Amino acid sequence: MTRTPAGPGLRDLRTWSSGAAHGAGSPVPEFTVLLLHHAGGSAAAYLPFVRHLPPHWQLIALELPGRLMSMEEPTCRSAEHAVEWLLPSVESELVGEYAVFGHSMGAVVAFELVRELERRGNPPVWLGLSGSPAPRHVALRHGSRRDLWPRERLVQFMRGLGGTPESVLDHTELVDGMVRTLRGDLAVVDTYRYPGGPSLGMPVSVYTGRDDPVATDEVVRPWVDHADAGITFRSWAGGHFYLFDQVESVAEQIRQDILAARRSRPGAPHAGDALAPEPEGPRPPHHPIGL
Repeated sequence: MTRTPAGPGLRDLRTWSSGAAHGAGSPVPEFTVLLLHHAGGSAAAYLPFVRHLPPHWQLIALELPGRLMSMEEPTCRSAEHAVEWLLPSVESELVGEYAVFGHSMGAVVAFELVRELERRGNPPVWLGLSGSPAPRHVALRHGSRRDLWPRERLVQFMRGLGGTPESVLDHTELVDGMVRTLRGDLAVVDTYRYPGGPSLGMPVSVYTGRDDPVATDEVVRPWVDHADAGITFRSWAGGHFYLFDQVESVAEQIRQDILAARRSRPGAPHAGDALAPEPEGPRPPHHPIGL
């Protein structure tokens, strides 16, 4: 069985990092992981994870419009809009078992995307949520909508969170593009209101940086109210972008949590699934990180 090319908003990280083409005739993957980026970020943020996850897993980064690969498209202005935009491509790509992982804004979109996929009868085996307050706390931490802040305040906001080199923040044209993208993404977060509904039916893992001012223990622990099939909380040293500072450790935890979730499914044949070594190859380039 073969598959067709990835649709809009989907980036196959293995073919991207290797320079190969994702096209018709590619074999159906044994397992797929969908990865959702943070506000102001892009699919490129997950390139460093490629060499640390099992080589037989397909790694698809979901990228919202209005950034480098789709600058001509308007940005999504709400979580609902983001899910509507991604769903057609995601549903056409999924042909077997899969998992979903999102960081910061990506966690909010991942949560709503998975809720919709579960409603449609095709839930993932595992959901990983990183650097995000629980749904009822997402939009309660700021006195005003950040997407309406002036440019300089947004630049200072990016500088305070870290993850973006100072040399990038000093480049006017680059910053203008980053601010445009960030405004749209912050609207996704700051207009989000939890709509209610049933808890999720798959295992959930919640990851945080211990010094993250966005995802403190107080606002992260309530994720437990949204997971009926079990939830685990894991933390690393670092701030909001802890995962990009220790990719190997976080990727290994993702692998372990996914394998545990797959083994927990009735009749699951995955007990012997292991991480096979991958050729070293060139390391992916550093990509500036927004929020």
